[in-house]
Order: sequence, then structure tokens, then C-alpha cells
Amino acid sequence: MATLSCPKCGEPSTRGGFKAWQIIVAICFFPIGLLALLADRNPTVCPKCSHSWQA
Repeated sequence: MATLSCPKCGEPSTRGGFKAWQIIVAICFFPIGLLALLADRNPTVCPKCSHSWQA
């Protein structure tokens, strides 16, 4: 996983992942299902200050 730094406090945090439904649709309807992965991603949350942002 990619490590990013929090824009608020600078603490390293891991990038948010995909939702379960996106992965299931991508597998079941490959290759068109890969479009589900473009829909949205879980937000990245800082473990120290709980700030969340889309990364």
C-alpha cells in the first residue's frame, strides 16, 4: 500500500482502499467491471489526528 503524509499534521498514513462491492463487481464482470473501481475510493484517514481526505 502507498504511504502518504497527512496534510494537517504530517503523520504518515496508508491510502484508503476500495469498497467490497467494487472488488466483487470488478471480478465478476471483468473487464467491464473494472469501471467499478473508478467509481470511488474509501477516504484516507490519519491515525494520529483522524483527519480524512481523498488521496
